[in-house]
Amino acid sequence: MANYSKATNFTAKDTLPTGNAGKIIKGTEIDNEFTAIASAITSKADSNSPAFTGTPTVPTASLGTNTTQAASTAFIKAAIDALLPTGVVCMWSGAISSIPTGWYLCDGTNSTPDLRGKFIIGAGATDASITAKAGASVTGSISGTTLTVSAVASGGVVSVGDIVSHASILETATISGLGTGTGGTGTYTLTYTGSTASFTGSISGTTLTVTAVASGTIITGQVLTGNSATSGTTISSQLTGTTGGVGTYTVSISQTRASGDFTGTYTLASTTLSVLSTVMTVTDVASGTLSIGQFLTGTGVAFSTSITAFGTGSGNTGTYTLSSAQYFASTTVTASAGTVTVGATGGSKDASVVSHTHTASITDPNHAHFLANTDQTTAGTSSTLTTSNFMNKGSTYTGNYESYALQGSATAATLGLTSSSSTGISVTNASTGSSGTNANLPPYYALAYIMKA
Repeated sequence: MANYSKATNFTAKDTLPTGNAGKIIKGTEIDNEFTAIASAITSKADSNSPAFTGTPTVPTASLGTNTTQAASTAFIKAAIDALLPTGVVCMWSGAISSIPTGWYLCDGTNSTPDLRGKFIIGAGATDASITAKAGASVTGSISGTTLTVSAVASGGVVSVGDIVSHASILETATISGLGTGTGGTGTYTLTYTGSTASFTGSISGTTLTVTAVASGTIITGQVLTGNSATSGTTISSQLTGTTGGVGTYTVSISQTRASGDFTGTYTLASTTLSVLSTVMTVTDVASGTLSIGQFLTGTGVAFSTSITAFGTGSGNTGTYTLSSAQYFASTTVTASAGTVTVGATGGSKDASVVSHTHTASITDPNHAHFLANTDQTTAGTSSTLTTSNFMNKGSTYTGNYESYALQGSATAATLGLTSSSSTGISVTNASTGSSGTNANLPPYYALAYIMKA
């Protein structure tokens, strides 16, 4: 867009003395000015249905404005974000590589829940709102298999079976025994594979070469002793070889040590640790009732956590067993019944019919067998039977099995016959149904779930 700039200073001409050639206004000067004005006008947008070019700007209206004023891209983005806030999850049936900008695959990364292979369950009508906590936040240090707790955050309890978590602890360290601590400050015994290791190796500079491992597993964070290792030397990382075994490692202090025996003891200086527990303590129930199978949501509560058993609580305040060990400080938690029973079985996802019955096809010839008294005939012989004493067989008896019809006034009772209930009935089962991969999944199977960032 061009602006008009005057090329001739007509006011200056007026100040020139009479007779000065510059005082004369020339036609070319007038033409040049009109040409410049016309050029500027054509570069401007009309006020009626303007067609803009370049990058025009307009004021950004406040969110919720509903007028005929022009909307900036900033206003539009804010409006869309308000309609689709962060955390919205929806189905996506396109390619993973084509997920829209600002959305993430729900695979457990980028702060998304891991919904791979799952189907979303809506919250039930029997939700409960509770105040609860699980695990503890403590200040403590670790040396080998000993955890020393110097402080426990308000309300926290440390118990056998809990898991100690910290960014530098690369293994699952489980509290397996009590020392001087009995739920609060004190010492506790830890069990994890990298607590200590005894091995043979040498050090050149900051490279430790391990040639044999007598016991334990070598892990990052172990402090080396033995073979005159410099005090405070720790293993920083593994470079090559079998994980936790023979290979090369980086150590924190440069030194030279010939081949000899070392002991590595995992050490963590005093810091804040999370103690993960499967026991949830409910201190208040604002509404509803807790039950086994309910799913829990709340600040710090791990995704897909559910109640698996009652502890001291059975619907109200007390303790409950959770499906996974975790730590969350006292917070408001929603317990949702959902629409399924946790742990219930009903067949494979590949079965097209999970629970069904079979229809039996029965063929009954509607007949009975009569066995005569031994004084009238003997099976397997050619005894002569007459209409007066038995029945008419209609043909010569030649085998062990034949059918006869009662004659005249003869009855089964008068002839001393008994009726057998063993009739010839055949049963054929109907088809048991078919199976197929994912045949029992919900009617619509999305490629993936995505979440708004």
